[in-house]
Parts: sequence; C-alpha cells; structure tokens
Amino acid sequence: MSENYNECPICLSNARLPVATRCGHIFCWDCIKNWVNVKGKLECPICKSGIKLEEVIRIYSGDNELKKGEVDDRPQSERSKPEYTQPNFARRFLNNFGIYGYTNDPLMRPPSQKEVQRNILSLVILIIGIVFIFYIFN
Repeated sequence: MSENYNECPICLSNARLPVATRCGHIFCWDCIKNWVNVKGKLECPICKSGIKLEEVIRIYSGDNELKKGEVDDRPQSERSKPEYTQPNFARRFLNNFGIYGYTNDPLMRPPSQKEVQRNILSLVILIIGIVFIFYIFN
C-alpha cells in the first residue's frame, strides 16, 4: 500500500480536486466522476461500498488550484454552526463590563433573560456601593 495519502487509486497520481467517499477513500474528483458515470458503478473502487456523487466530501488543499477555464463542480461541503461556550468572567467583563454578556465572539452564546437580569442587578448594586462610598468620604 502506498504511503502517499493524497494518491488517487484510480489514476495513481496526486489527487486533483480531491474528494473523499463516505467510506473514507480519497480520489480525484474527475476520476471518481468518470468511474460512476462512464463505468456505471455506484460502488467504491477500493472497498465496493455504495457511493453517490452527491455525498462525496470535498477536501480542501492549497496545491489543487484550478486551471484556466476549469470549473470546480464538486459538491459543497456541509458547514455546521459552532457550539457556544460560556465565557469566563474576565473575558465578559473586559468585553462589555458584564452588563449584557454580548461580545463579537461568534463562539459565545447569547445570555438568558435570567443572566441579563442578574448582570443588571449586579451593576445597580455596584453603582449604589460607589455612591455610598463617595457619600461617606465627603
């Protein structure tokens, strides 16, 4: 077996516009397209599991630029939304003083109504404390 994981097992060269089947095998997009369309086989050339051209996974690599006039007609990759993380206190405080909990960070989830109320209450208590300290020392 070859040590080159980017080698297309159909044409035996580096995969151009590489795609991976659901069974995990990597091919040139043109090679697997021809395999299915010309040979009429809806099975992986390596393991014989069923394949559909719509279900292959596009592999992004920097060394597979299109030639002039060539069109990349590989299926689009699925993109899932990121999961939100709970920010730590320092991050939230530095971003907006902890009032609402919103930041420009796309990984941070919007705060719940309870968190917003708690943050506003904390801010009100802080302001009352500062006013009280100024009142005592004046």
